[in-house]
Amino acid sequence: MKVAKKLGFVVFGITSTLVSTAVIAGTGISKAQAVQINLVQNGDFEADPLVNPNYDPTLPNPFITGWNNDSQFDGGYTDRLENYPNPATNGLLSVHLGYTPPGSFAYLTQTLATQNNNEYKLTFSLASAEEPPRLDNLFQVYAGGTKIFELTDLTLDPAQPYKEYSVNFVATSTATDLKFATQVGHDWLNLDDVSVYKVENDNSQSLGSTAVPEPTTIGGIAVAGILGSRLKRKKLANG
Repeated sequence: MKVAKKLGFVVFGITSTLVSTAVIAGTGISKAQAVQINLVQNGDFEADPLVNPNYDPTLPNPFITGWNNDSQFDGGYTDRLENYPNPATNGLLSVHLGYTPPGSFAYLTQTLATQNNNEYKLTFSLASAEEPPRLDNLFQVYAGGTKIFELTDLTLDPAQPYKEYSVNFVATSTATDLKFATQVGHDWLNLDDVSVYKVENDNSQSLGSTAVPEPTTIGGIAVAGILGSRLKRKKLANG
């Protein structure tokens, strides 16, 4: 019984180690990428109610967890939550980027914890309610104070209301301000599913090309070796 308990402990330790370090074959994702974390807090904009009862229960909520909303004009907020989500991600809410006075920008910002000189990939989805001929909008993205992306005169596309965009940037400090700046002359834009992931450049082999035995296989080999060793010692002891 003592031997069984000790053996069970050994097997458990091996299995736990393998599960935490092994990779699932066939996904094409490197080991490092498998443990990546989105640096953006509340990037899907699902953390808050559509209407904030403490602000004004008759208006959409402009107070968005994790984000600084600098879009207040004439007592109202241009940027606010809306129940127009990206259908590709099955969410409930997005951010409505609405009308701004001529020459003014509305800003939605968040400070990210980054590493100096590391490369990151920003991805987001954007939709437009603007219809010709009333086109007068500007959408810009800044990282660490540098403009990294810009779109102008976005129009409504009924067949694809949301479109995904991606752009890479290199962090220049340990705190990087991510900023969305918008000018909208008539209708509005919608922002959803914002993510920032570190770009891995460690030459890690992808899962599909690495000849890594399955965890159960490795575990079986290790356990078989332990059992064989114990049986051999027991046989020698019994003469």
